[in-house]
Amino acid sequence: MLRRGVIIEKTDREVLIEIQDPARTCGNCKGCIRLTPERPPEDYIVRAPNTRNQYEVGDEVIVDGQMGSMIKAVGVLYGVPFISLFIGYLVTRLITGSDSMAGLGAVAGLLLGAVAARTAVRRFMNGEPDFRIVARACS
Repeated sequence: MLRRGVIIEKTDREVLIEIQDPARTCGNCKGCIRLTPERPPEDYIVRAPNTRNQYEVGDEVIVDGQMGSMIKAVGVLYGVPFISLFIGYLVTRLITGSDSMAGLGAVAGLLLGAVAARTAVRRFMNGEPDFRIVARACS
């Protein structure tokens, strides 16, 4: 996900970048605001490595956030409970032979899957995505 930002602080190894509000940069359609809760401006500050030491405070840059781990987490959080719902239904239906009991088994499978998915995601998610500077932005 590419975002535009301004470097606000620089150290030897990394820079702090203030990411511009997506609603301001993409035409102000308010679509992002509907999907994400209101966040204070300090939440839009990210860290990126500055290995070549080529950026200065005030430079406008394009930042790329690697979202692979986030997409994997969303897949696990939705997929595991969904699959466990059907497994719970099927196993309970085969054991009891009753649809009403199978419905309760489906709910139990859904809840167990949600707990398992949450535990799994917390293990492989290491916080926020990694950001890197792709290029200087043209003004």
